[in-house]
Amino acid sequence: MARVPQENKKLTAVMLEAGVLATGLAKRMQDHSRTDGGPELSTSHTLVKKWMDGIVGQPNERSCRVMLAVLGTKLNRDLRPADIGYPDIVLSQEPTQDAPEAFENPLVITQRLQWLGQIDVDDPVLDIVDFAVADIIDRYEVEGPKRLAPEVIALRCRIDELLRQRQHPRQVTRLYQLATKLSGMLSYMAVNRGRFVHASMYAKEAFHIATLLEDPQLRAWVRGTESFCAYYMGKYDTAATLAEDGLRYASDGPQAIRLLSNGLARARGKMGDANGVHSAINHANTLAERLPTPTGLSPALTFEPYSHARLAANAATAYLSAGDYDRTLQYGHQVEALVDESDSVWSRSLVRLDIATALLKSGSPDVEQAVHLGSQALTFSEERPIRSVWQRAHEFGSATTSFDATGAHEYQIVLRDWADRVREFSAPATTRR
Repeated sequence: MARVPQENKKLTAVMLEAGVLATGLAKRMQDHSRTDGGPELSTSHTLVKKWMDGIVGQPNERSCRVMLAVLGTKLNRDLRPADIGYPDIVLSQEPTQDAPEAFENPLVITQRLQWLGQIDVDDPVLDIVDFAVADIIDRYEVEGPKRLAPEVIALRCRIDELLRQRQHPRQVTRLYQLATKLSGMLSYMAVNRGRFVHASMYAKEAFHIATLLEDPQLRAWVRGTESFCAYYMGKYDTAATLAEDGLRYASDGPQAIRLLSNGLARARGKMGDANGVHSAINHANTLAERLPTPTGLSPALTFEPYSHARLAANAATAYLSAGDYDRTLQYGHQVEALVDESDSVWSRSLVRLDIATALLKSGSPDVEQAVHLGSQALTFSEERPIRSVWQRAHEFGSATTSFDATGAHEYQIVLRDWADRVREFSAPATTRR
């Protein structure tokens, strides 16, 4: 049953008691987020008003925490999520502001270890860089490319410095493997920021090093990232070709699941090739059953195999583009719970947008529920927007223009307001101001 927006009377009452309106609360939340050690918010008075009216659902954990801090300070008492109408929000234990400064940057440790080794970089140094790479991958969907890209660039420059020094052959191989991964990560991050020239250059560098190493799985991974880049550039033929080339290197190995679902199937869907989508997804599902895959929702940025959940999320997108809305809903609902349990705000947004679009384009459109999900999707990733969410949110927005319904018009207003706030970080270059 479609959800009817209901006024959040508790939030409205607490704001009234605190003596703040939507504009004042939004401004105070922005100011507080700049000084409390967490990600900076770009909350608008329009979004606060939507929360008060119940149009866009509940805020994410970060926004809720800041809202509680602002209102609690005004009222001189501690507030819980239930006090402002959100009993379902559970606030995780937040580290103190001093926690990030309690440990050294991995680069500092590698430099000290190298100094101890005098000439050659030894395995402990490379172990720490390996750890730093894994740590960035784990943090990526929480912190995003804007914050983490500088760390990857610093590590990549450090690896380049180490490669220019005298090393043992075995260590040189490890250094080149790390260089490939770091350049590949930068390519992936650049796509998320819509910086396609940089993405292509980093990928070219990564593929060249992987070729020198004669490492087929790394070459397959880079081709998958190049296909990912071409897809968001709207070059679907190229995206499919790159994915197919990657499959030559991957064979039926771990990288094939990503190449088939994220690369080939999604590109075929955009090309209107429903049979091609079905073939690629079936092949990916067969491999996922045969190969060891992670549980839950694997990270989108990973060098490990895709999990069943990540595969399903990509299948939903591919079938949506191909016009198979029943399968979109099947895969979307299959992965929805796992996505909501994960740290990936982007996946929550993207899966909801896929389901919303399928509901809108199905034989019996559910405009109200579709708009509710679409509005939720914008809220989830507002603080860490990426190019894929921008693109899919606007594709859904275009679909709503076919409906003369209040909810459809409201989504278009919410979308314009959201787009103004996130334009710098996720919009195509031609739409940036």
